[in-house]
Amino acid sequence: MMMYDDAPYTSSRREFTKLTDLQIDQMFYLAPIYQTLFDTIRNMGNESWYTKEQTFLDADNHERAEWIFASRMLASHGSSIPQVDYLINSVPPELQIDELKEKRNELIMRLAGTKAGKHWMKCIKMDGGWGYVARFLCGGNSGLSSDEVDEFLLTLDQIAIMHDMIKGRGKKYGFKFNTISDHSADAIRQYCHKPENAMKILMVLHEHIDKATTPKRATRPIRAMMEAGALTERLPWKVYEKEFGSEHNDDSSYNTYTNPEKPNPYDDSLYKEMVEDFKELS
Repeated sequence: MMMYDDAPYTSSRREFTKLTDLQIDQMFYLAPIYQTLFDTIRNMGNESWYTKEQTFLDADNHERAEWIFASRMLASHGSSIPQVDYLINSVPPELQIDELKEKRNELIMRLAGTKAGKHWMKCIKMDGGWGYVARFLCGGNSGLSSDEVDEFLLTLDQIAIMHDMIKGRGKKYGFKFNTISDHSADAIRQYCHKPENAMKILMVLHEHIDKATTPKRATRPIRAMMEAGALTERLPWKVYEKEFGSEHNDDSSYNTYTNPEKPNPYDDSLYKEMVEDFKELS
């Protein structure tokens, strides 16, 4: 079992308690990393075992560590689904989202108290961060046992699944879990061309806005919904702020970018794709 120490990693724990939703997404939204790991394994090629064996034996320590880490992390992907299923079915539906957030944050704090978790926190947000984690964990110099690495990967998997569910990405794990309340849908219903689509519109908006890092990007989905006809008018800033927050947007920018009387500030391909996709909700 992994040892959870308070003293050596106090600063890491403190930093974790200050994480924003975007920072948590950067550390624990693992879909892009899983794709990279899969590509790493797949790129070993389709040669015979003897050729692969020689490639592996000839690899330097960095390459070997990355292959080992990729294999182990992919193997752990989804392994904690039963624990998460037990967690959400242990409380009434109206308490599930709070239970997930509480457990996710608890596990993040635990992870921050380990050598592996501390290294993950420092490196994973950087370009190629997973490679540095791989070399640390599987390069032979970390001092961690195989059991400790397995425990780290299991904890990471639990956090990632819970965070995906909180962000409305739980369907791929087999969970029918809605993180948007009926009250939120009611708040935007009057602005929807088809009021019955209010919940779907909110889910789509969250999918795009929650990842945005600038006011212009955070407002793009709203403007696209307006042009697609899914929204008959822009959401008032107060409605937007209550639902999506103001960490990466402000009322002045929001009202400027959604003002239908001003030239459309968006002419990029992503915006055009959004408009076409959102027409299904109009």
